[in-house]
Amino acid sequence: MRIGIVSKWFNRGQPVVGRQLRSGLDELGHETFVLARPKKEKGPRPGALDRDGVWDQPGVTEAAAFEITTDEYLGWGAANSLDAAMFDNHYQFDEIAALSASGVRTIGRFVWEHFSAEHVEPAQRAFDVIYSMTDAEHARYAEMGIEAVRVHWGCHPEMTSITPRRDPDVVRVIFPGGFVGHRKPLAEVVEAFMKTSDERLRLLVKAQVDRKQLKPILKRARKDSRIELLLEDQPTAEHLQAFADCDVCLAPARWEGLGLPLYEATAFGMPIITNDDPPMNEVVRDGLNGLLVSSSAEGTARSGIPAMTPDVDEMAQAIERLAGDELRTELSRGAVAVRERLSWARTVEDLGKLVERAVGVRTAAGQGRA
Repeated sequence: MRIGIVSKWFNRGQPVVGRQLRSGLDELGHETFVLARPKKEKGPRPGALDRDGVWDQPGVTEAAAFEITTDEYLGWGAANSLDAAMFDNHYQFDEIAALSASGVRTIGRFVWEHFSAEHVEPAQRAFDVIYSMTDAEHARYAEMGIEAVRVHWGCHPEMTSITPRRDPDVVRVIFPGGFVGHRKPLAEVVEAFMKTSDERLRLLVKAQVDRKQLKPILKRARKDSRIELLLEDQPTAEHLQAFADCDVCLAPARWEGLGLPLYEATAFGMPIITNDDPPMNEVVRDGLNGLLVSSSAEGTARSGIPAMTPDVDEMAQAIERLAGDELRTELSRGAVAVRERLSWARTVEDLGKLVERAVGVRTAAGQGRA
C-alpha cells in the first residue's frame, strides 16, 4: 500500500520516531511518503527542516508551514495516491478529517501530556484509528472512551548497530537533554551529581541548543571539573556514538511522551537512572536494568497529568551506586535482556496489525508491496 507520514523532519525525538516508523512500514513492503512539517517559528531552531544525512530521503515533500492547509493535504494525498496517512500529535482535526473524507484512511497518535478531554470528539472524527505507544497513554485514552491500538515501540536497528567505546578509567553518566525545556529537570540533575564524591564519575550534559535560561545552571555546573557540556546539534551517527560511549544514562523527566533516550540507552546495554513514574518505569525495572528514584508532583503538564520532580538526594545515591563496577555490570546485563523484550521485530509486527486495522489489508514483511 501507499502510506503517508506527516511528521516534523529534523533531529528531534518525535521526528526520529517518525523516520524510524517509516523504515518499519518499508519493512512491511509498503511504499511510504513523508509530508515534512517545518518546526514552529519560535523556540530553538525555528522553522527547522533537515534534508541532509539520515534526513536526505526520497519521497519527502516539504510543507509550506507548520500548520498545513486542507488544500495542501488533499494535494499531497492525491499526488501520491495515498491509501492511508499517519500522524503523531497532530491537532489539525478539520484538515485531517477532510483528508479522510477524500478516501485516505487516517491513523493518529497523541502524547498524553498534551491530549485532553476536549480533544476526544474531534480526534475520533478526524482519525479512522488512534494508536498508543505506552501503557500510560493507552490507559488514559481508554478512560476517555478511546479504543486505541497498542503499538509497542522498540530499539531500532540504527541504535542496536552501534558499538560502544568506553573508557575503563572513568564512569561516564549522560544526561540527554534535547532542547532542555521544562520537562527536563536539569537543575536537579546537576545538583544531584555535584553531591557525589567518586572521582571516577563524569557527567556529560548533552543538549541540542545553548539556551539563555540555562546559563545560571550551566555556570554552576562549570564549577565541577567532572561535568562536561556538549551543547550542539550533532549528526545522528555522532550523537548515537557519543551516547553509546557513556556508561550510565541519567534520564529523569517531569513527564514523557515516549522517552526515546530510554530506548537508546537500552539499545546500548546501558543502565538507566530515572524517576519511578510512567512511562519511564515501563522501560526501566528497578534492579534489573536501572535504578528508579522517587519523585513529587509539582504542577501539571498541559493535559493535566502531574509534573513530577525527582528526588535529588536519591538521584545522587543512585549515581554513586552505579559508580561501582559490580552493580553497573549487573544492570548492564539486565539492559541487554530488556533490549530483547523491546525488539524492533515486535514493533514492525504491531505496525502491520495497525495498518491492517485501519485499512483491512493484511501484509507481511518480505512479501513486497500490497
